Amino acid sequence: MNTVIEAHNLKTQRLSSLSSARRSVELDFFTEASNNYRSYIMGNVAYNPNENLSLTEIIKKDFIEEAQDPKNGIIAKQTNLKLNIKNLSQSEIKSLQKEIDQYFQRLDQIINLGGFLAAATEALFPDNLPIFIANYDNVNINGTTERNRDRSMFMVAGWADLFNYFSDVEVVKGYYFAPTQSGEILVFTQRIMFKISGKTFEKYLHRKPYVVDDFLNNKNITQGEDGSMYYYIDMEINSNQLENGDLLDVYLTEVPQSMDLGETFENAGITRNATIQPQYFLGGSVMEENDDQAQDTSIKIPMFSVVDNKIKRYFVKPINTEAINNTPAYNGEITAHIAGLFAVASGNISVLYGYSNKRIGIDLPLGINESVNPQLIELYDNLSPEGKANFIGNRYMFNKVSNDGRYISLVDAQKAYMMSIILQSNLDKKLPQKNYANQPSIVKEILTESTPQGRDLIEALNKYDMPIPEFFRSMLGITEWQAGMPLYYQRLPEEVKDIPTEQSEQMQELIAQYS
Repeated sequence: MNTVIEAHNLKTQRLSSLSSARRSVELDFFTEASNNYRSYIMGNVAYNPNENLSLTEIIKKDFIEEAQDPKNGIIAKQTNLKLNIKNLSQSEIKSLQKEIDQYFQRLDQIINLGGFLAAATEALFPDNLPIFIANYDNVNINGTTERNRDRSMFMVAGWADLFNYFSDVEVVKGYYFAPTQSGEILVFTQRIMFKISGKTFEKYLHRKPYVVDDFLNNKNITQGEDGSMYYYIDMEINSNQLENGDLLDVYLTEVPQSMDLGETFENAGITRNATIQPQYFLGGSVMEENDDQAQDTSIKIPMFSVVDNKIKRYFVKPINTEAINNTPAYNGEITAHIAGLFAVASGNISVLYGYSNKRIGIDLPLGINESVNPQLIELYDNLSPEGKANFIGNRYMFNKVSNDGRYISLVDAQKAYMMSIILQSNLDKKLPQKNYANQPSIVKEILTESTPQGRDLIEALNKYDMPIPEFFRSMLGITEWQAGMPLYYQRLPEEVKDIPTEQSEQMQELIAQYS
């Protein structure tokens, strides 16, 4: 196999595996949380020994104490201001009024931010977990790296009080007011502590590269009150996120819907009554309304095999996917769909991650959100062709605008990448058809040179000038069909004949080749 094609395929397989693994981790965690909660509810214990002190209780205690302090509390200051105002100076009055106003302003901030936080995490409240799990394909856990995604998953679980039902995880919540140029902002804090000797750490964090790196650098490790060692994850959210309307997107984003391929293919004329039209097969041409199958000009490549003293033959009709992808109406639909994705995302790359993982089943490359810089250019330019094909970032960002030497924008590079994976995904979803008894079927096959049938197919594709897919041609520099490339074709029903007793020289060669 061409080493460049092999490198590309390995990268694609890796991104697909990462997506599948991530899905498994998230579903396992939320399912375990739901089971733990159900076990507690159905159990005979009235008291939950694992329940962490809630942020509501912390805030209530602090504000009650601040209000009721006999000497310096807000109630005492209000009383003093009302009953003793004639004996107070203007500066004393202003100072007391400022402290009282600040108290109630802070209380309003806490109520508002707490309400939005509850709304953001409501779908993951213990009672709602079964519905969340059932709707998992429509929700994305935000983050562009494994560390960030884990943090979002665990943080939203912490705010939703899911760790109240884990015996080896502790959650410490708090808050503070940070000064700003225009006043102050409210900050909620949360520290999630995983007992290193516990099952939860072993299952979800043990041996992860970023965790190992933290251990080597003695980061995010502390000793708990029980003397055990804990690995912790910290995160803060603040009232600025409330004002910007971003709080709901801190941890979770809704996954945009995929294209309606049935309608899209029909509207573009690629299919008619769900049947792919003749002009999209290699050598095929547009058929008039009254034309019949006998006038089909598409190329049929014979495939042979010899098994159990029988000669088997079937024909394959290669599908010209380049013709499909370049159909103006279809291409326009995808362009509009991608524009809609980016409009929904509004700069939040997590929306694209969610769409790619949940709708396409592939993780986005690590560098999808990186702009070109001199260091990255030097790294990329020094890579071998195989290294470039396996590059972890978005290769489209190295494309240049016309001839002026400027690289295209990051957004345009992201759109180009999304276009390439959506085109491929649409082919995988729409074209393959099940093989019913003695009926034509559509197959996706990765070409191989390890069988005579595979070699025959590659030879025929090159002989009949089957168009090379645009990505392989422009991004990988492939100029002919070869092993490792995907091919879609219609497989016609198989014909089976007994090997004749008397064999011509040609028949003997065929038997020897395909046995």
